[in-house]
Amino acid sequence: MEPDLRGLTRADIEAALTGLGEKPGNAGAVFMAVHRRGATDLAQLPGVPARVCKALGRLYTLKPLPLPERKLAAADGTRKLLFRFAGNALAECVVLPGKDQQTACLSSQAGCSCGCTFCATGALGLKRSLTPVEIVAQFEACLREAVDLKSLVFMGMGEPFLNWENVKQAIKILCDSRGRHFQQVKMTVSTVGVIPVIEELTASDLRVRLAVSLVAADPELRARLAPMEKVYPLKRVLAAVRKYCAARQAHVMLEYILLPGVNDRPADSAQLAELIEGIPCRLNLIPYNPPGGPGAATPRVKEFQQELIAAGVRAYLRQEKGADISAACGQLAAYSISPK
Repeated sequence: MEPDLRGLTRADIEAALTGLGEKPGNAGAVFMAVHRRGATDLAQLPGVPARVCKALGRLYTLKPLPLPERKLAAADGTRKLLFRFAGNALAECVVLPGKDQQTACLSSQAGCSCGCTFCATGALGLKRSLTPVEIVAQFEACLREAVDLKSLVFMGMGEPFLNWENVKQAIKILCDSRGRHFQQVKMTVSTVGVIPVIEELTASDLRVRLAVSLVAADPELRARLAPMEKVYPLKRVLAAVRKYCAARQAHVMLEYILLPGVNDRPADSAQLAELIEGIPCRLNLIPYNPPGGPGAATPRVKEFQQELIAAGVRAYLRQEKGADISAACGQLAAYSISPK
């Protein structure tokens, strides 16, 4: 089966045209026809010579982007879009409302192999990683739903760094000036701590922002909650993060989900503050959202934040959105799509 032209970067198209004996300079027009003008027929790409279209047609297809199977709206304005990709791979993306802008939260995988015990997606296991076209399809669907989409986060279903090549390809497609031209600095990729990719990002020319899910400061507790601790221990993850911040002169976003009575004790906040001392960061505290239903912030949430602030940490409480449609952090599991 021929690959889909939508999954190629402009550099990929240039290389393909060169291989076909065509001028690589036509790649910009091809890319614009596909990603900005919404072309659906490879034989008729607006602004592209018929000869070039015919040549590309020997190697590629141009299929319509997958569309959401269902849409859900929350009371707070959050919108969740549910996709059924090829092979019955279910995935969700979310449009999050803000005061002055909206954010698209995209999935990188159908399901997840990380197995975090507090996450509905983790309970599914991994169906498969999503392709660049499927990631771009989510963005385009969010763009149609949003009034003013200004930021993009890879914080949906899956571990983006375990599908990094496809996520990276999608990022390059979305930021291209001949396409959507969505700035990389407005994109954030979240990881539980896949060290080799953090190191690759440190050395790369990508300008996306990095977010790291801490889960717990105590290694044994973190290993129970997030089994990836056994593969990539948090102390090693944070050592890689420190190098990332130093090399790129950048801050990192750290995320900490507060599980009542589990990782929200005074001893936990003290250990956490010590662990991240010296890292230029913003720490987002996330109240636990049980799978399938809205959670409730406990008194410890605010106390935990104040303990961290007293220890010199820039700690913020994240305002969770979309919990009534299972669209909040840790709740994405495609429950609302009946199996076929």
